[in-house]
Amino acid sequence: SAMSYYLVKNNKHDQAYIDKYTVGFDKYLDYLNGTTDGTEKTPEWAAEITGIPAEQITALADLCMSKRTQIAAGWALQRADHGEMIHWAIINFASIMGKIGKPGQGAGFSFHYGNGGTAQSGKRMPIGLSQGRNPVTKICPVVMISDMLNNPGKAYTRDGANLTLPNAKLIYNAGNNLLSHQQDTNELIQALNNNIDTVICQDAWWCASAKYADIVLPATTTLERDDITSGGTYSNNKIYAMRKVIEPVGESLDDYEIFSRLAFMFNVHDKYTEGKTYFQHIKSSYEASDATEDFDTFWKNGVTHLSTPEEANNWTRHGDFYKDPEAHPLHTKSGKIELFCETVASFKAEGCPGMPQWIPPFEWLGNAKEGQVHVLSPHPWMRLHSQMANADVNSYESVQGRQMVLMNKEDAAAHGIKDGDLVEVYNERGALIGGAKLTDEAMRGVIYIHEGAWLQLDSKGRCNSGSINMLTSSKPCSGLSDATSANTCLAYFKKCTDPESPNEAYQPPKIVKTEAQVDLWALQLGKRIKAVAAAEGPEQSPGEKMYYSSCTLCHAAPHPSDFTYKQWKGITNSMFPRAGLNEKDRKLVLDFLKEHAKKG
Repeated sequence: SAMSYYLVKNNKHDQAYIDKYTVGFDKYLDYLNGTTDGTEKTPEWAAEITGIPAEQITALADLCMSKRTQIAAGWALQRADHGEMIHWAIINFASIMGKIGKPGQGAGFSFHYGNGGTAQSGKRMPIGLSQGRNPVTKICPVVMISDMLNNPGKAYTRDGANLTLPNAKLIYNAGNNLLSHQQDTNELIQALNNNIDTVICQDAWWCASAKYADIVLPATTTLERDDITSGGTYSNNKIYAMRKVIEPVGESLDDYEIFSRLAFMFNVHDKYTEGKTYFQHIKSSYEASDATEDFDTFWKNGVTHLSTPEEANNWTRHGDFYKDPEAHPLHTKSGKIELFCETVASFKAEGCPGMPQWIPPFEWLGNAKEGQVHVLSPHPWMRLHSQMANADVNSYESVQGRQMVLMNKEDAAAHGIKDGDLVEVYNERGALIGGAKLTDEAMRGVIYIHEGAWLQLDSKGRCNSGSINMLTSSKPCSGLSDATSANTCLAYFKKCTDPESPNEAYQPPKIVKTEAQVDLWALQLGKRIKAVAAAEGPEQSPGEKMYYSSCTLCHAAPHPSDFTYKQWKGITNSMFPRAGLNEKDRKLVLDFLKEHAKKG
């Protein structure tokens, strides 16, 4: 906001661009000038909040305005209270500079893992299995799982819709380490104990979620089964044969085999398998793609390449909109960049007004008590979330076998902590034990604990492994997205002098063999299966089947009715290339989405 204020105040902004490509500038300008709240959003105002000197703020604004500037913002910024505001402010700043739609300029939020302007082949990729239409239409934002368990039927808002939380009695956790990734672990454990009848965990590893489950279904890893995948998250210019390296360990089964057996129990085996074996599905998936090599040659070679049109190398994000905003409008109500959005404002969503504003978060250094520090939880260096936490590579970011806690040397010295010491980090939500890693790169008053450590509680309820979610809050960031606010977190820390044991989070299970026979159908779970088995689901149209087999939304619900058709038109701009759908497939899916989208 301060950088936008500075440009406008000094007449360095691109007014012609603003007039042609945006709406809502007058209202945003009133906010910047303090007309609405009495506070001008000057660089000096921002310096008080951020700790960044005002002269650096103005210098950065001048640099961005004078150069060909592309702002690439990651998602961690949004994982905080009122997290939507910062990305929206970036869009407004880029618009005020007149950068969006120009080659090498503008703003993008998906450049961090594969969509950095990658040339796209436009070819059809292998088609997956269709999950089918879920008869349960109620959804629960991930951050609200504990709230859902404690308060079924509770009203909440999301993207302008008034919704209620479902009433869940069984959790099926497949390949998703719930006990590691869910915010406020203590709240979650209590909610599970008080409200859930059965927890089923389908996983390859003896992680915390498996330890806490009632039923564990051991699944194979990708090394223990054949599979197929596209190459290039968005480029879609190759297909890989994921050939099995070793035989399944123990009694573990492929995910497909597990779900096939479950489908048999629910009397939908034929619909699920479509009469094919697992390997036949792999072959059919490949043959449905635009690959030109025959399957046997592909499988022998391990990879096949698909050509990318030369014109794809000249693509510019929102370039068509910049060239002709009337012929190529954006998928907003106005068809333009909305610096102030009447639609969002009409939602009256908690914590999310109709334009980007500075709203103090519920926890931050500005309201910290003496001794508290801000806790950030970035992605780990040597693993993907909690995956590989039990592998040797995790030792590179471990101290005394626990998750390292990165901290400023001066902060550590003030607490009598040396590099390599154990530290206890705690707040009113929980506590963890980690290992101190001192660095000059850490900001004073801020500590960094990588997310993804597996859970192991000691007798005092502390995580002896260093799982960050012992500390984080389950409060949604706003009533618009209901996303996590994990990076809004304050805590205390001290030297830990009383660890009860080494970290045991990654120890294998103790195997108890028994000859006892279990009659599944006599259990309550079996009775429920019988009650719902053989219920005929609706027939899927070609577009619906294509949608549920190939299209995925990262961090969004899969129900077509969750978004309007105009929103879907915007979403599919990135979803279709990632799914690898050709023009015919795209039309089928769009027709299906248009029929079932949210009205409005």
